[in-house]
Amino acid sequence: MFTQLFRVADPYHDLRHLQRQMAAMFDDLPRARRRAFGPAIDVLDEGEGYRLVADVPGLRPEDLEIDVTEDGITIRGERKPKAPEGYSVHRREREEFRIARSFTFPSKVDPDAVDATLDHGVLTITLAKRADAKPRSITVRSAA
Repeated sequence: MFTQLFRVADPYHDLRHLQRQMAAMFDDLPRARRRAFGPAIDVLDEGEGYRLVADVPGLRPEDLEIDVTEDGITIRGERKPKAPEGYSVHRREREEFRIARSFTFPSKVDPDAVDATLDHGVLTITLAKRADAKPRSITVRSAA
């Protein structure tokens, strides 16, 4: 039977420890990048107005704040997950986060003609262009 008489030091112990720390750091990068850049948003020009479509999972209508001016829009939101009353948190992987995105439009919009809906984590905002900002079609007459 074999008996270990002395312990041989592992020359790669520190290197493996560093590798585990680096792997943990890189595992957290995608989560940090999402927090920094906010939600994915599409801005569409529909001729008569603009439509913004944003992915805001986990947010409720009361968590969102939308400010509209003639020139642009700012969307802010915040998610604060909390445990139901009477429960304590055993493990939390869903983090709190804040979003803030601003856009300017190439033409003026009517701040009074804005509609926003939230459906299954997708925020859709429609904005009407001001009447003086809409393209006008002009008929050309013959000079003769």
